[in-house]
Amino acid sequence: MSEYGYIPEAPEQSFGNNKGIFTPKDIYDLTRADKYTNYGQLELIETQTISGTPSTLSFDSIKETEYNVHFMTISDYAPQTDNRHLTIQFKVGGVTDTDTDYQYAMQRNTASTSAELKSANDSRIYLAYNCSATSYETTNGYFYIYNAGDSSKFTFLTSQFMMIDKDSNQTANFSSGVYDQNAQVNGLQFQTSGGNLEYGTFNLYGIKEYS
Repeated sequence: MSEYGYIPEAPEQSFGNNKGIFTPKDIYDLTRADKYTNYGQLELIETQTISGTPSTLSFDSIKETEYNVHFMTISDYAPQTDNRHLTIQFKVGGVTDTDTDYQYAMQRNTASTSAELKSANDSRIYLAYNCSATSYETTNGYFYIYNAGDSSKFTFLTSQFMMIDKDSNQTANFSSGVYDQNAQVNGLQFQTSGGNLEYGTFNLYGIKEYS
């Protein structure tokens, strides 16, 4: 018997077109070769760790034509200056759009209070508010991006971040945003509301799906 339970020859395997009976080793080998169908899996595109104190952090290759949905985790983030907000802008044709082409709404809940923040015409989307610059009071969270590679649609974002804020209060930030332009987004840029970035690891993934 040949591979995958076939006699006499095994069929060619490819993502979205698997035939046969697979052992755990078959699945492992095919997954490593990107030939096993497993919709929804995360595929790492790039990891960046802040080095020095840059004013911005950019992802210039997000594989927008391969993935309709992107996922990013941010861990142990802190700005150089206390009480600064973490924000994101999108790139089109490799150039960051700094115009008022963004909308967002955020719900903030802290140990002492809660607030709603929103804008229908901003120059960025806010991910986390009042971030602490203290290294042991870092910001951690994740977000999804939808439709970045489709120039006929707006690009949407949903996010969730947890942190100890500048007043040493535990804080949760839940937000959504949209880049309200029909454009193909091919990059991301992060910055604070003022000053520089200092700590943090950013992991960008694509989510493999039916399309």
